[in-house]
Amino acid sequence: GQPMETSPTLLEYTRSELDQSTAGNYMSSTAHMDALKAAILGWQQIPESYWDHFTLTLPSDAGTGAVRTAVDILRMSNQDLDTLGLETLGWPAYKSIAGVKRLAWKEFDGDAIMTDPGLLPIYQAGPMNTTGLVRSPDVIEARAQAAVEHHTTVILDRAYSGFECARLLATQSYEDVLRTSYEQQIRPFLEQGVPFALAISPTKSFVTFSLRPAGILLLYSPDISQMQEMNKTVNLILRARGSGFEHPTTRAFVKAMVNDRPRLEAEHRLALERVAEAETLWGKLAQGTSLAYQFSESYSGLFRNPQAKEGAQAHIYNQHLYPVFSADRCRLNVTGIPADEGIAREHVRVFAEQCY
Repeated sequence: GQPMETSPTLLEYTRSELDQSTAGNYMSSTAHMDALKAAILGWQQIPESYWDHFTLTLPSDAGTGAVRTAVDILRMSNQDLDTLGLETLGWPAYKSIAGVKRLAWKEFDGDAIMTDPGLLPIYQAGPMNTTGLVRSPDVIEARAQAAVEHHTTVILDRAYSGFECARLLATQSYEDVLRTSYEQQIRPFLEQGVPFALAISPTKSFVTFSLRPAGILLLYSPDISQMQEMNKTVNLILRARGSGFEHPTTRAFVKAMVNDRPRLEAEHRLALERVAEAETLWGKLAQGTSLAYQFSESYSGLFRNPQAKEGAQAHIYNQHLYPVFSADRCRLNVTGIPADEGIAREHVRVFAEQCY
């Protein structure tokens, strides 16, 4: 029920970076970017045969900033894009991004495939950020096929790398779990030759909520001849946003990823194990209740967002439990469940009585 500790690796590198920041100079990670791209693509299990087709940039404002920067870059490359395509119950910040950019937005239910003219789809490449729902491999394959047929560029928001496969750590290696996630979430778009932006958050993977290093944005160009133009667009957008001036935690993350990737991956594994352990306990205690389906193989990750009955907020808060309520839904952080099974059982009972 308590927060995990912040990444010891990134804390160590951040302290070192601060010690090197006593002079009033501009500092950047430019010299490390090629090595960082290889480290990120390797961590994500993307085959080396594709690496030369990716452009890497580090928006300063974490994972949401990576999505926002992707919108800027892709709209500058195609000014006919005037609407963000969103999955229902997706991350609320997408609508905020649309508003700030003076774009329309359109929500699509369930397993919908977004191909409308002028639409820039944002698909969550892993568990849905609010609900934990995981799209089936067949849906993802169909989305990739439709994107190539309609010449659609997409944004893949990967806030939770590998979290949809966390339960597999009981029988598989960390590398195999990340490879399975790649195969299901990213491979279909690569193999179909779909241009896409992959926005990755290090925050949840490496437990860096309090440090907030930069987001990671990888832009995939199937036609390598377009890379030079893409690089120009990226540099222009990053200069306009001020992301070329890096925070110390960003420089620390770059160095840690390049020099100590195995340590960061070991911490990522601990985060996945924590989620899998919590999901297992929830699944056990929710059997036979209205919440049982939330812990089936169709759901995974840090959060669930079941519907709440009328009056649920007051009832649950009166039990000194404090999930986030929005409209008629109750957002649960599954890792907040107590380790004591007796207390945990009572918490699950309260939620199951008020949510469905």
